Amino acid sequence: MAQEVKVRAFFGNLYLSYQPLLKAGALLSVNGLVVMAGESKAVEGACKALSGCEEVDLPGRAAGPGFIDSHLHLTGLGLQLNTLDLRSVRSIAELRDKVRAFLQERNPPVLIARGWDHERMAERRFVTRFDVDDLVPDRPAVLVRICGHVGTLNTYAMRQLGIDRLRGSPDVVVDERGELTGVMREDVLLKALRALEPPPEQYMSYVADAARLLLSQGVTTVGFMNVPLRLLTGLLSEARRMMLRMRLYLDVGALGLLEGLGLEGGFGNEWVKVMGVKVFADGSLGARTALLSEPYEDAPGERGKQNLSVEELSNIMSRASRLGLDVAVHAIGDGALDVFLAARAASGADARVEHASVVRDDQLPRLRGVRVSVQPMFVIEDRGWLKGRLGARRLGLAYRFRSIVASGAIVGLSTDAPVEPTDPWLTVYAAVTRGQGEGCELAKVTPEERLTVPEALHLYTAGSAAVLKDPLIGSLTPGHLADVAVFSQDPLEVSEPADLRTIRNVATFVGGERAF
Repeated sequence: MAQEVKVRAFFGNLYLSYQPLLKAGALLSVNGLVVMAGESKAVEGACKALSGCEEVDLPGRAAGPGFIDSHLHLTGLGLQLNTLDLRSVRSIAELRDKVRAFLQERNPPVLIARGWDHERMAERRFVTRFDVDDLVPDRPAVLVRICGHVGTLNTYAMRQLGIDRLRGSPDVVVDERGELTGVMREDVLLKALRALEPPPEQYMSYVADAARLLLSQGVTTVGFMNVPLRLLTGLLSEARRMMLRMRLYLDVGALGLLEGLGLEGGFGNEWVKVMGVKVFADGSLGARTALLSEPYEDAPGERGKQNLSVEELSNIMSRASRLGLDVAVHAIGDGALDVFLAARAASGADARVEHASVVRDDQLPRLRGVRVSVQPMFVIEDRGWLKGRLGARRLGLAYRFRSIVASGAIVGLSTDAPVEPTDPWLTVYAAVTRGQGEGCELAKVTPEERLTVPEALHLYTAGSAAVLKDPLIGSLTPGHLADVAVFSQDPLEVSEPADLRTIRNVATFVGGERAF
């Protein structure tokens, strides 16, 4: 039986790409692929000549390639949408009120919450099990800090998971009396979360919720980080139905299985592909677990946490490279970036780096040709404590977006959701202003690191496509997939940078088909 041919013609103010800046009055897609772009009359004529061509008119609207979030956690975002969101709390008392109300409303078998930030709370300390045990005495609970690198288990969860046997680990925090506080870091927290996660069927429904949110905001492709292996089958079968393109990076613990199966990088289809694995070289600045080359300004005895040696990371890169698998390396501190660069050189692998939040001058030349995913909203969200962590002397080394681009690195933008909001226009605003309107110190110290609107949009489309090694996305020129985001305003004609935050996505097409 012959396959149906789907032909669509789009008419409007279309940005085909942002660097170079290319515009068209119309484009034509056949089976989800752009085959023609140019003047409206020419495309209209081609549409009329083709049987069954459907016209999509976007009067008065600007449109461009769908946004590509090069690094986020779709499972974490889905959990955030369906569990307790603590991003707004400003005290332990307020956190307790939210926990109490959520339990009364939902009564979940496991309490999962995320978003508290001790730097924004009156007590200025981590949440401990003693803060919530009386509220949740009869079921496991985990409350994760906004960064995802620190979290708190209640006593019930600690007993269920046997945390006491891990006493002595630097990732299991004790108080001055040697008593377990319930605070967990890094790998211990990740394993606890994996043990307390919902069953795959429920998790997939959460992922579908996250996909709907992203599509409503004009995001058409994501670099999906730390994919749980048990969701792989569901994602391979359901991504087409969700209409969100996913490029998967599995937990590094899955590398052995991938080797055993001989599964090569790029396995999948245009909707979902297994790209590689994700590994953590360090932690976060907020939790002081990001690895710095010099001690923290506000904790002189600490430099952060090195999760892997150069040799260990190089070995992972080499093993993955033999299968054509990518390796995404979380490296926030400049010390972790040193580890990444040394391991990449030793292995010869084309690994990518995530965040690169603190970069020294001597590291910039070594980033040439390296794929880097950066998160502009960190500039705004970290403004209250970043100078305290790095000090005035090193503050200018943070979030050097223009310098990283100028080094010759291949740069894409992302949100690291659920760490930051998924709205692309907030990310573009942060990249363009460096939080000047929010009084961010970085806007004063390093104004030269600001990006222009076309530069930010390029990095959020074609740049992110290059980071994900996907030549078919990120542009609407012929030969690319017809992934289109339609905007409420023309982003290149806003009068003030602050107006970028008011732009809304009004329609999304993926492969030429309407997804929102």
